[in-house]
Amino acid sequence: MIVRMHEVLRFDATLQTTLHAAGVRTARDLLALGDVEEPRRFVGFVDLPCDGGVQRFHLKRYRYAGWRESRGLLGRGTLWGQAPELREFEALATLRAHGVPAVRPAAACALHAGGRLVAHALLTVAVDGAHDLQACLADPTHPLRTAASLRRGFLRRLGAAVGAMHALPFLHRDLRARNILVRVAAGEPEFWLLDCRRGGARGRGGRADDLAALDRDLQGVLSGTDRMRVLRAYLGPHADGKALVAQVGARRALLPPPRPS
Repeated sequence: MIVRMHEVLRFDATLQTTLHAAGVRTARDLLALGDVEEPRRFVGFVDLPCDGGVQRFHLKRYRYAGWRESRGLLGRGTLWGQAPELREFEALATLRAHGVPAVRPAAACALHAGGRLVAHALLTVAVDGAHDLQACLADPTHPLRTAASLRRGFLRRLGAAVGAMHALPFLHRDLRARNILVRVAAGEPEFWLLDCRRGGARGRGGRADDLAALDRDLQGVLSGTDRMRVLRAYLGPHADGKALVAQVGARRALLPPPRPS
């Protein structure tokens, strides 16, 4: 029996021409990027020819050999639902469209056959010089650790950004320090959210879960006063946050320790 492949492909409208010129026109082109010695899973950077030069992108690419591997994606591309990388593409685009700092999605795809998810991938524009927040805070010489005023401003802006995200409404559902990119140049640090594969307006979890996941990663590295700056900025100057602070503390206690960066 011949099983037909069904292809779903998304491009950022302003990057589509550039990616087409670089040879990325179909889902199979996107899935061909990355290390060919890692046929099932590749997460890393790829360089593509763009406008007479080279532009760096970040690629997440996954392939599943059969039903045994694909059934773990049940409801997330296998039999029903949307593939995780397509969902993240839309989530990142939504956040950016509403002014919430997030990495820029360039392209995403999924291949389906006979009801199962065969492969999916997400290409985002790389942020040169950026490192995840967990790695930044693990470095005692990093400016976020050594410069108090810079750190305080960053934490306030981060809390405000999470508040803006929840006001959409949008829940990240994996708001870990490792899923926040930070780049410190002149002036205030810049930051971008990433890895929003489970994000959306509805579903399990709530705003306290997002805040608890982030606070858990900051706990033991930053002072309680610094961590409260995030919540105060999140709530705004007029909100009474006692109930939310209690919820965050209760949810944080249930979370496992952060993974190494």
